[in-house]
Amino acid sequence: MRTLLLALALLAASSATLAQSPAQAAYAKRWPLALSAERAGAYRVELDRSVYTTTAWADLRDVDVLDANGKPVAAALFGPEQPTALPARRIVVPWFPLPAPAQGAGEPASVSAQFGEHGRIVRIEASGGIPSEDTGRAFLVDLSGIRDNPEALEITWDPGEPREARFRVEGSHDLQTWDVMQSRVTLMELQRGTQRLLHDEAPIQAGFRYVRFVPLDAAAALPIREIRVRLDAAHLQQTVAWSEMQGRRMREHGVDGFVYHSDGRYPIALANLAMDDFAVGEWTLESRDADDAPWRLRAGPWVAYRVDGERPSASPDQALSSGPVRDRQWRLRSRGALPERAPTLRLGYRPEVMVFLAQGTPPYALVAGSASARRATVPMPALVDALRRDRGAEWQPAPAYLSTAAVLAGDAALVAPPEPRDWKAWLLWGVLLLGAGLVAAFAFSLLRGRPPA
Repeated sequence: MRTLLLALALLAASSATLAQSPAQAAYAKRWPLALSAERAGAYRVELDRSVYTTTAWADLRDVDVLDANGKPVAAALFGPEQPTALPARRIVVPWFPLPAPAQGAGEPASVSAQFGEHGRIVRIEASGGIPSEDTGRAFLVDLSGIRDNPEALEITWDPGEPREARFRVEGSHDLQTWDVMQSRVTLMELQRGTQRLLHDEAPIQAGFRYVRFVPLDAAAALPIREIRVRLDAAHLQQTVAWSEMQGRRMREHGVDGFVYHSDGRYPIALANLAMDDFAVGEWTLESRDADDAPWRLRAGPWVAYRVDGERPSASPDQALSSGPVRDRQWRLRSRGALPERAPTLRLGYRPEVMVFLAQGTPPYALVAGSASARRATVPMPALVDALRRDRGAEWQPAPAYLSTAAVLAGDAALVAPPEPRDWKAWLLWGVLLLGAGLVAAFAFSLLRGRPPA
């Protein structure tokens, strides 16, 4: 009986161990994420071609965001047109006060900077300048975390006394060489009765990592509270990405056509042909996801053409009738005779957006490519709305950018793991057989020890 109890205890202990140490899902690749701003609450990262060619599932369930400890954070996938995934127009950026130029000098004193990840400034130390109480008349804005085109800097200061200050705005890539972007910018706040005149922005040019404001007068330092960069709205409009494929002629069930194989799970929404010979034809486009699946009509019939001359023209892009499709196989059919050479099939898509919360320990990374992983379902629109109530009606998740991918488990992560053996069932049967044997042995020992009648 003691042996039976010991076996049951071992079974319970093994079950607890299995529950406490679940197997971690392996991913094929990992992309470190560069954040445009710190403490933004939530971020959006646009997927690129490398992510679509790595994922193993049509619904992108194996695309996720992990923190520095490898733990998943709340993340969800959205189409680029959905409100939760829309890009932010304004982003808070770090700024640093600089020593004002000495009497008669034209530039602030030289500074040395300590840099963190992705060229972001962590600390600035001045090597000279006028007394510290005048520090801040000149200031430096760090745009190293912004990869989109900036349009202007919006400066917020504590309201109060009327003020007016003039600056020269300069840009730099390395904090050593400076180019003049605006020779004269005036920042002011004037009030007369109930009327208020406020000018708190400075136009800037794209292509600079750092922006410096050099004072042109003796005005007091601005009591700056926050600086935001306003992004170019036209640049934020998402363009269509195209995947071009080469096909081969194939006859299936008596139907001739050109068959193409996609290398990724792109959300295809547009189609067209790249016909170098300017051929004309009437085409239909079909797709399927596997060899044993039926072909489904996606676009057409449409007349594809390309005409050269003084005013070149070509057939417009065809929108798929079914909406975005992630199928791997595509087939072109023609109402007339097929040309000898397969035309290049162009499939267009708008990259999707992963929105995630700033949870856990940064830095964060996007991972993809797993036969066993599945991203958790979270109510991201409600979470973003809650953050918007705290941060303002115009707030949107700040941009995050994909860095160079690193291979983790590679193609091995795309292979489904073998079915795990049910060790608990085997142990239970073993315990039962052991218990039955012990009972039989105990009964036999009683029979042998019975005294004669």
